[in-house]
Amino acid sequence: MKKIIRRVGAVFLGVSLCVSYLDTVVPLVAAEETTSQDRLWDFSEGTQGWVFDGSWAGDGYHGTSGYSHDLLNGRLQVDIDFSQDSSNGWSQPGISFSNGTGIDYSKFSTLTFDFFYDSTAYTTGQITLKANSGSIFQEQMVGLNNLSTEDIGENIKKATVTFKIDPTYAKVETPEKLMLLIVGNNTDYKGSLWFDNIRLSSPVVEDSYVDATVTAESQTNLLGQSEMLTINNQIIPYAESIQLTDSKANDATKALYQYLKAVGESNAVIYGHMEDTVLKAGTNELTYSDTKDLTGSISGINGLDCGNLFEGFAEKYNNRHPQNPQIPENTEGNIRAAALFTNETIEEGGVMTLSAHMPNFAFATTENASAEKTYDRYDYTPADSYNLKGNTMNQILPGGQYHEQFTAYLDMIAEYAKQVDGPILFRPFHENTGSWFWWGKAFSDTETYKSVFKYTVEYLRDIQNVHNLLYVYGPGSEAATLDEYGERYPGDDYVDMIGFDTYDSNPVPDEEGYSFQTNFENSVKLTDTFAKQHGKLFAVTEIGILGMQDSGNRRPYWFTEILDILSKDAYDCSFFMTWTNYSDKSFYTPYVASVNEDGTLHGHELMDPFIEFYNNKKSIFASDQKAALSLQPIQPIVMENGQISGYFTQPIAGTRILEETLVNARLTMENTMATISVSNGTLEIPLDTHVDGKVAGAVITNEILAQLGESVNGKIILYADNAVMQEIPILFNIPEKEKDALLVDDFESYFGESTLLNSSWAVNKDSGSNLVISLSTDNVLEGDYSLEFSYDETVTGWAGITMAKEADWSTSDALQFWVVPDGKNQKTVIQINTADGGSYEAYLNNYKAYASVTEALLVTLPFSEFLDKRTQAPLTSEAASQVTNIGLWMNAIGDSAAIKDGRVSGTIYYDKIMAVSSESIEASFQTREAVSIDEMTIEALENAVDDANGLVKKEYTKESWKAFKVALKNAEKLIKNESAEKEALWHTLESLQDTIEDLVKIN
Repeated sequence: MKKIIRRVGAVFLGVSLCVSYLDTVVPLVAAEETTSQDRLWDFSEGTQGWVFDGSWAGDGYHGTSGYSHDLLNGRLQVDIDFSQDSSNGWSQPGISFSNGTGIDYSKFSTLTFDFFYDSTAYTTGQITLKANSGSIFQEQMVGLNNLSTEDIGENIKKATVTFKIDPTYAKVETPEKLMLLIVGNNTDYKGSLWFDNIRLSSPVVEDSYVDATVTAESQTNLLGQSEMLTINNQIIPYAESIQLTDSKANDATKALYQYLKAVGESNAVIYGHMEDTVLKAGTNELTYSDTKDLTGSISGINGLDCGNLFEGFAEKYNNRHPQNPQIPENTEGNIRAAALFTNETIEEGGVMTLSAHMPNFAFATTENASAEKTYDRYDYTPADSYNLKGNTMNQILPGGQYHEQFTAYLDMIAEYAKQVDGPILFRPFHENTGSWFWWGKAFSDTETYKSVFKYTVEYLRDIQNVHNLLYVYGPGSEAATLDEYGERYPGDDYVDMIGFDTYDSNPVPDEEGYSFQTNFENSVKLTDTFAKQHGKLFAVTEIGILGMQDSGNRRPYWFTEILDILSKDAYDCSFFMTWTNYSDKSFYTPYVASVNEDGTLHGHELMDPFIEFYNNKKSIFASDQKAALSLQPIQPIVMENGQISGYFTQPIAGTRILEETLVNARLTMENTMATISVSNGTLEIPLDTHVDGKVAGAVITNEILAQLGESVNGKIILYADNAVMQEIPILFNIPEKEKDALLVDDFESYFGESTLLNSSWAVNKDSGSNLVISLSTDNVLEGDYSLEFSYDETVTGWAGITMAKEADWSTSDALQFWVVPDGKNQKTVIQINTADGGSYEAYLNNYKAYASVTEALLVTLPFSEFLDKRTQAPLTSEAASQVTNIGLWMNAIGDSAAIKDGRVSGTIYYDKIMAVSSESIEASFQTREAVSIDEMTIEALENAVDDANGLVKKEYTKESWKAFKVALKNAEKLIKNESAEKEALWHTLESLQDTIEDLVKIN
């Protein structure tokens, strides 16, 4: 859920600023004034001034369109065609009404309208509706998948949409145009849409808010001096020597490192809130920060994201500072505005962290190849970070297909950082241990991920000469051991701070089995230990309550509880950061809705507990630390690493090398004695290695390949100063078998090596849960190997595996696989994910035929059994034409009998998973015996008899031979019966095979 919310949030600042390609003539017709408070366009007579408007569509919409008056129904009809733009995640034509003298919103609080669409006019994606009129509606939008609809007949569905009018801007702005954007999100919708009863009004709304009774009064006593930091009378000396990723870091960046280290060693923790000063849920009549509205201070850690090149920031900055020279609303201006917002945070005492929901560079298109700014050469709009196609991580290092698109994006980050008057905590490629981003575990080998992270650091630090960044490694919270946390850790030379992201999805009282904070502290303990072992800072890089409610929140002191854990003496945590408040419909912290006449705050029900959290002396907000951050501590000695390191840029890990291949590696020091070797597991061959500056190169010749032979355990090894810098797995001289687009996996292509299995299937799991997958020779249903899936989960835990699988399954209608249940009957999820963002799931535990057995089953699930988690719509052949990945999941069912001492564990087996054409409309579960009987023939028994007759009597004991001969004679007799039934044939074959297996050889 967090991922879906975040995706919408990323779009909030992703307003396209495309140039109009469609000139429209706009008649100025007033709407009907229904009351003194309402303004209504009811389309009873004509289109009432509304027209089709392509001014925001740019080159992102290519369909033919039109608008007209639907006389029969009294609606505005819009004809739209997204069929040519179904690969585009954000294609935005719309409709608009214009008034040359401006539209006065000051007496209105809401915009509502009825929206009608044809449910048969599309097969994939969705439509998002968004209102735009200057700053009046901010960034409000809603997708059809999130709307309640009613079926009004003939496949037409109706939804009522409401957008709030921002009273602050309504008082000062009178925009000339009101636009309703019709945004295609990877949809092929082609047909008519209708609008009716577009209304500006001020309806009476039931007030569910409360009045705050607690006054914000910080109790945190924080004093910075040149040699020490004092927090609540606890003295923490500033570090006199530090080790940074960037030895040339400027003084402010060194000082921030010293400060964060000292805070971590104290009994206090900095509070952070993502996008604290640019997005909010509460009223805009106070400050630009929900945190400041409540406490008088912005958060101590503020966050921005550069995912869509800071799109929309210039407009937001200009609106906020109309008295200042206006910034151009282009990418360069957006970058400048983001830097100015960052500088404002620093001036208020906040520390800025930058995350990057990077676009999928495989889908960035060339826009202006000769543009001076490299980031202007590409259009990143279609390249969503949640687009999992394209094999992108393997193609962005030097020599890769998308390398230039990647470095152009890094140029944008560098330009931002150089305009910031202070240090930044930069957290790239976050949550890499999950598989919801294109850089996630299912789409990037461990060594490749490390190499990309290292290259990112080196490009910004050494090529772009950015020296005000501290680099943060922020995976998910899945790790159960130090080794597991370190699997994808880029290395001490490339990381200044480590952390993890985690979210509380069920914040109930303790007596209802609440477990999040127990699992959370386990993750804190593990990550803190890793940080101390590696000499790194530690923070909780993301945390929050998923789906915080308007009312009825059942753990009101959640923020203080998290603070109490992190401030323990045992842990050196610098900060924790909650996620973004996008609106009053999607938020992670309480907020102020209004201020009463007596000055008291009126707003979300958790205001008082949050203010008490602020008043807690262990919490640090921006105002608490402003003075300390403005003082320069003693200049620390920045220790030079002194040790060489390096990594491969080509080939990437897991490559099959069949012919002469160039190998390149990057080194951290120039003109180092470096050697590249290749190994097949038993033979290691040094290559003729040449070093040019910081780049080492060699060639794997055909002669060397001949010496290596076929190897599934191949390696390329980089040595420097006689020490191993990096090893990457390689398959030598083993061509890939022709891929069957319908086959997910039969587990036969890994040569019996579970390490290769784990490089294809990515393990994902909840904090506190464990999952081990391996190849097994037990419970094999076809071939020589099956998948063993062994899980151990908390009462609310989950675990699963995902595999990248780009395929067209439009000619199939079902997924078929073997499974051996374990009888625990937990939520057993089969998941098919598609390019339009669909995540279609079927739950085996809901079928009686699965729940009641522990024997092998051949399962055939029609696509209609897979329902989208968001919309509950079934998987169609159209959606199945763009499969991106497959998931196998196990979720604990908290009230099941299998839960013992708060945990559940078990093992199930899978074999041969593939898409098929079954022509069945119902799920099928067949036992192995039933399948074998169904496929049994006389020829199969004849072949077995022929093989049996080749056995030699004198090689076996008398007793075992006697039993074998009885079974053989029965088989020979049955073969002569041409009318023998399949079941009899199968049982006879089974009996013969059993006696053959029981034959005892004479020693």
